[in-house]
Amino acid sequence: MLRALFRAVRLAERPAFRAVFLPFRAVFRTALLDARPPFRAAFLDARLLFRAALLDARLLFRAALLDARLLFRAAFLDARLLFRAVRRPFLAVLRAERLAVLADFRADLRANLLPLLLPEDSLSDESPKSNEREDPGLDELLSEGSGSIQPEPDQPISI
Repeated sequence: MLRALFRAVRLAERPAFRAVFLPFRAVFRTALLDARPPFRAAFLDARLLFRAALLDARLLFRAALLDARLLFRAAFLDARLLFRAVRRPFLAVLRAERLAVLADFRADLRANLLPLLLPEDSLSDESPKSNEREDPGLDELLSEGSGSIQPEPDQPISI
């Protein structure tokens, strides 16, 4: 209710309120129009000064960024060289360990697995030639053919 009362009073007094400020409105408009050209000139001058300051700051920032890039690149190259210097002995130890393990693996393979795969007489120094083998099981595994996969001319081709 109180809100409605304030609204009614405000609506009733609005024309009188506007009538009081109407002459001030014209004075304010002329003052604003008079102040606009000096303000615009000051703004343009300030814009030129700001642009010059911005260009100077940009050049300084670019120089600082270039210096920082060069310092970063130098530090990165130093770190890379340091990393390589530290990595080389480690890789040498790793390579030696790998070669030692590989040598042990080969020795174990020769000692333990190779005798199981090959017959006893093939391990001796006097190994027979391939066509003089006496083991029939080995001959079936290592059969020697004529080297041709073409059928003989007198035999039919079966698919």
